[in-house]
Amino acid sequence: MIRSGDTQGALAALSKASAASPASAESEDKIGFLFAVAGHQNDAVQHFQKSISLNSTFAQAHYHLGAVLWLAKDPDRAMPELQEAVRLAPAVFDYRFRLGSAYLDSGNPAQAAAELKQATAIDASKPACWQALGHALETSRDLAGAADAYEHAVALNPADNTARNDFAYALIETRHPDRGIEESQKVLARDPGNTAALMNIGYANLKKGEFNSAEKAYRELLAKDPNSVPAHYDLGIALKQKDQIEAAQKEFKEALRLDPSMAEAHYTLGITDWQLGDFPGIIEQMHAAIAIRPDYAEAHYMLGIVLKQNGDFDAAIPELKEAIRLDPTTPGPYNTLGQILRIKGDKQGSEEAFATGARLKREKDSELANTLDQGMRGGTFAKPITKVPQ
Repeated sequence: MIRSGDTQGALAALSKASAASPASAESEDKIGFLFAVAGHQNDAVQHFQKSISLNSTFAQAHYHLGAVLWLAKDPDRAMPELQEAVRLAPAVFDYRFRLGSAYLDSGNPAQAAAELKQATAIDASKPACWQALGHALETSRDLAGAADAYEHAVALNPADNTARNDFAYALIETRHPDRGIEESQKVLARDPGNTAALMNIGYANLKKGEFNSAEKAYRELLAKDPNSVPAHYDLGIALKQKDQIEAAQKEFKEALRLDPSMAEAHYTLGITDWQLGDFPGIIEQMHAAIAIRPDYAEAHYMLGIVLKQNGDFDAAIPELKEAIRLDPTTPGPYNTLGQILRIKGDKQGSEEAFATGARLKREKDSELANTLDQGMRGGTFAKPITKVPQ
């Protein structure tokens, strides 16, 4: 009846079955499942709960209850049920996959990765699980692991453009930009208008320092989607790297017109103002970026630099200290703070700041591996937006 579209008839039959059948955990779970299929979530929940009351160790009922509650956007009640299903039946793929996906959706990528790895160990033939594992590892910044997971997903389902774009991005981030471009071009061969693939190609070329090729990819993307905020912003990055400052500013301003809340565009527009000697402009843009994102360490740092250059040391110091508090691993703010403290006669504070900055710079220098990373050093360059929603 459900499959033929007779929902009312199905519900009537289910009600009769529920009244006539001897109560058992298995029958209540089956009835609850059919209520869920018919779209009656409250009835489904009641039957799953009754099933569990009859047999608290029935993993399938815990799983079904957790899944229905999760789909009903009730994560606080859903998560314990999904966890209990896995505890009771740890070797069932569906239970592990659902729990891992729930962890991922709730912002716990490390726990998600642990469950999804277990799921792939149980059944390695499910591309969706490998892709979810890739997302969990990428969010955890295990980019090499993410690339491996995405590669499995692509091998199992070569026609999935989203998985291939994710694979391409992970390759680019793990310093294989040419392979990333190859994967993105495979997507474009099937879907010439795929903006995520063009975004990947642009980003890969930025990584390689091939800014003309990056510009070409972003302009091709914008010809298909003129309102793409990430493409306007990253095109501005490419143009800035080519010292086409006014053209870059135009792109940053267009990104801000389309999305006034984009802190990165305010920041990078401010950097170009600085290059053109517009100190009021950079101060305005840094304040705008910080207003949108108070934890924007680079913006606090740049504001501190400009205030120092304007001789406003007392205003510069708190901005530099805030930049250090937010990101204690970047050498630039320590060095600028050391310069100010030396001018103000604080010899000990100055020496401590310089020493920390020098140590961090040595560590950073050993990590630099490409042109774009070098351009980002010291907080004077904005990172591109590397991915777009697919």
